[in-house]
Amino acid sequence: MKLDTESSVPLYKQLKDIIKRDISNGIYKHGQKIPSEVEFQESYNISRITIRKALQELTDEKILERRRGKGTYVADVKLERSISTLMSFTEVCEAQNLKPGGRIIKCILEEPTETDRQEMGLKEGEKMVTIERVRYADSVPVSVEMSRFTEKYSFLLGENLNDCSLFELLEKKYGIKFQNYVAVLELVFADKEMSCYLDVPVKCPLLLVTSSNYDQDGAFAFRCQQYIVGTRFKFMV
Repeated sequence: MKLDTESSVPLYKQLKDIIKRDISNGIYKHGQKIPSEVEFQESYNISRITIRKALQELTDEKILERRRGKGTYVADVKLERSISTLMSFTEVCEAQNLKPGGRIIKCILEEPTETDRQEMGLKEGEKMVTIERVRYADSVPVSVEMSRFTEKYSFLLGENLNDCSLFELLEKKYGIKFQNYVAVLELVFADKEMSCYLDVPVKCPLLLVTSSNYDQDGAFAFRCQQYIVGTRFKFMV
């Protein structure tokens, strides 16, 4: 694509918009090196000063990052959220102009472990709904989310939960809101399974967030464990 030298839009701004669009379309992926200044110069026939201005602004906006001696890369996804506020993964992504996604690993009705039974206050013989998903931000795997609902939520088994906000689905379709939760954070390390789901090395540090979540009536709703790639997420207290 050529830049429009007759346009009132500065050339550096045109190049900047092209790079942002290419990132959004997946031509340049998060963590991937982009073309060098020389390559951009050859492709668009523009000055190095123009290219540097475009790259610098994208770096200032944290879309790109410079790595000394290596070049310029698309910045890794870095989600931010307050640990004290109950927010869905979808809300966190959308607040930062990232596209949320989710892929189902498991969605079944099953017997709880003794720990689940105690934590969830389940009665003898009562089963639980287990929903496990890999969550994505701009197609980058950020966390594995393991939610265990009381049997009351078995209607979720009939829903398509790929690329879906559970909170939004439950509120809009079933009138259920979550208002309170208690969370515990700890450091763990990726096993082989988590390594595959999250595209990280085995033994990579992960942040495990375990939470108990309650509906608008104060009733226990579900227990959730989120295995989060620490380099792709930042909590604020």
